[in-house]
Amino acid sequence: MQPLRKLLHRSADLKTFGFGLLWSTLGSVAIRLTPLITTILISHWFGIESVGTFAVTYGTLMSASMLAATGVSLMATRNIAATVKTDPETAGRLAGMAVLLAGAAGLILALAVYQFSDAIARHILKQPELAYYLRIISPLIAISAFNNVQAAILKGLQLFKATARIDTIMGLLMIIAVPSGLYLYGLTGGFVALGLAYLAGSTIISPAMLAGLRAHNVRFSFRGSLSQWPMITRFAIPALLASLLFEPVNWICTTIIVNQPNGLEQVGLYFIAIQLEALLLFAPQIVVQVLIPMLSTGFAEHDRRRIRTILAMSIGTNLVIAAGFVAVMMLFGDWFLLLFKLDPARDWPIFMIVVFAAAIISGALPLGQVPVSSGHMWTGLLITGGWAATFIIGTWLLQDQGAKGIVIARAVAWGLQTLVYLAFTRFVMSRMKQISVV
Repeated sequence: MQPLRKLLHRSADLKTFGFGLLWSTLGSVAIRLTPLITTILISHWFGIESVGTFAVTYGTLMSASMLAATGVSLMATRNIAATVKTDPETAGRLAGMAVLLAGAAGLILALAVYQFSDAIARHILKQPELAYYLRIISPLIAISAFNNVQAAILKGLQLFKATARIDTIMGLLMIIAVPSGLYLYGLTGGFVALGLAYLAGSTIISPAMLAGLRAHNVRFSFRGSLSQWPMITRFAIPALLASLLFEPVNWICTTIIVNQPNGLEQVGLYFIAIQLEALLLFAPQIVVQVLIPMLSTGFAEHDRRRIRTILAMSIGTNLVIAAGFVAVMMLFGDWFLLLFKLDPARDWPIFMIVVFAAAIISGALPLGQVPVSSGHMWTGLLITGGWAATFIIGTWLLQDQGAKGIVIARAVAWGLQTLVYLAFTRFVMSRMKQISVV
């Protein structure tokens, strides 16, 4: 009887993983396509230097909004998944605290970018004309952070269907609005349209989050939310520092490149290469979204066999996707470059480095969630710090090679981090005490 129960338990995990992956994939397609479509249109309508302008500005938006929300969002997803069934009152306070902190951090960063836009553009980016675009995107930082943390709460509740529905609506809004804004008013119109899409998304995601909490008998509350402060010190602060070391590191490295001769052109080339990486990592990152709450539950139950099954499913899925994508790029990669009006003979080496680096990343992504899901947040921060240092130092040493130098540095950093994640996962699993599922 017990083996049958274990089999049914693992079958339930497989079902949750499969349906979560399906819904998350459907919901993320349009959102992930927006930067790609936007980059193609800019390269055709305005040229590669304008792609660089868009890349630096959009990268600032993404870095600031993720800095505001990533740490708190990871804390919310992990701990709401672990407490929603056993302690719904705590889950409600965690949700309230997450929204409160992410909203406040987003507002502070938005005001800072607006206030210091001239200084950032002149003294850091060495491109004074970017100050205007930084001011335009500054309000979007707060809106994006607010949306991201609410989406994280829905993921913690494992409401993948609701998340997919919201992502689909958001993606359609952006795909329609951003190209229209670009066509009518150039880069200014594109960023304004993106902001309107974000704002519309806020009116959809907030009711969905509250309805999801009610469906799980969780009362969303700001009152007493700060009593969950230990969750901040144990999870959100190290995750916040990890996001400070991760997403803004990309911005730092592009800043190094943009200060070189033909800097905006090289950043534009790098940004297009990263769009290729985003295509390859599109499905693997969705796998990770499904993985985090499931792994968190497995670690909370000390179920080592379940954790191994979930990791095996996710890593296997990602490696199959990566192998297929690498094969497609080997056959049709020239067409991708021509889509952006690039020269395959000149630029192909850069893109092949990105393709193989992204294949490595796809296998590493599930292992990268082990520190978060197992509660070893400070160890995860240390690992991310090593990646950040490797990436920045490598970019600095290879800065005279422009886009090629930054993609090489990125590939080396991810390769080393994958080895560290593998060793850490083996260490954590060896120290767990197996508790049988009955």
